Amino acid sequence: MIKWGFRSVLFGFVFLILLILLADVLYINNDAIKEVYQSDYIRNALLLTIETSLTTLVLCILIGVPVAYTLSKAKSKGFIIADILIDLLIILPIIVIGISILVFFRVGTDFTQSGNPIVSFLGSIVQSLGEFFIYTKAGIVLVQFFCSIPFTVRAIKAGFDQINPRLEQVALILGCTPTQAFFKVSLPLAKSSVVAGAILGWARAFGLYGAVAIVAGTVRNKTEVLSSSVFLEISIGRVDIALVISLLMIIIAFVVLLSFRLVFKDNIFGTSNHDQNRKY
Repeated sequence: MIKWGFRSVLFGFVFLILLILLADVLYINNDAIKEVYQSDYIRNALLLTIETSLTTLVLCILIGVPVAYTLSKAKSKGFIIADILIDLLIILPIIVIGISILVFFRVGTDFTQSGNPIVSFLGSIVQSLGEFFIYTKAGIVLVQFFCSIPFTVRAIKAGFDQINPRLEQVALILGCTPTQAFFKVSLPLAKSSVVAGAILGWARAFGLYGAVAIVAGTVRNKTEVLSSSVFLEISIGRVDIALVISLLMIIIAFVVLLSFRLVFKDNIFGTSNHDQNRKY
């Protein structure tokens, strides 16, 4: 009985999502679709969105894996602060993250005028970084990374937490170095969580807007991503164009997420970490 009750809740929720999407489809017209298809700036925004979100995905994996592993294995209470700071990036409004990054570069510029040579030197470094990130493609990636990395870390850490620590100890006893034990034991066992973290990180970056607009702006053909295009079109009253762009984002996200699940289905939905631990 409870099984069918829960399924009813699931089907009802999915049906509601489909109704909302159907309303979007019914609102748009062929002229709006044609305009978006022929628009050069939308095409550039699409390419920039794909490029920056994939770059963010790579950064999230490269940094998220060691961070998640360290937090999972850390026994010192001092690491609790690091854990909380990562959670703060999830809790804080996206716009606050964008403002904080912008202010950081602004303060660095002020430090260049300090009488202290060390402070001035550090300020000049931050100022140079600001020129590199503010209102540039690199700034989009920076903001996407800060907003996406906590989701990647949380997903990957959950995988490492489920691994029996004795497995690495056995590998060390058998002659593996700590690095070899990580790559031959821990990382393969946590691969499902790594894939899940990659999906979450990319999805977060793909649809991000608020913080991106603050740090990188919404300059067409330069720093305009698809989410920025939606906002710009709504701001001038072209709701139908905004909806077409939104549906384009939905289709892309759906195809990418479906592809992830089909390609990595054994990792995500197959053998759990617990079952793999038992094999060892």
